[in-house]
Amino acid sequence: MAAGKDSQLIVEVVDEGPGVPPEHQSRIFDRFYRVDSARSREWGGAGLGLAIARWAVEIHGGQITLESVEGRGSTFRVALPSTALKEERS
Repeated sequence: MAAGKDSQLIVEVVDEGPGVPPEHQSRIFDRFYRVDSARSREWGGAGLGLAIARWAVEIHGGQITLESVEGRGSTFRVALPSTALKEERS
């Protein structure tokens, strides 16, 4: 985590997995959305993780974004105003 020039705290989560295909990227933070339609609840997950992450970030005035290249991995970037951290410590 690092403080940015615009008084933001930035956290990046980077992987080298298969990436998210472009046609799925706009919906990746939607509740119950799964990229792989073959995955069911019995195989794990409810499709809520990224929706919850987005809610948690936005409730604190931040933004979560995805940058992904199919076959090369993904970067999830969380940007929070530095004031959010100060409020939590008070």
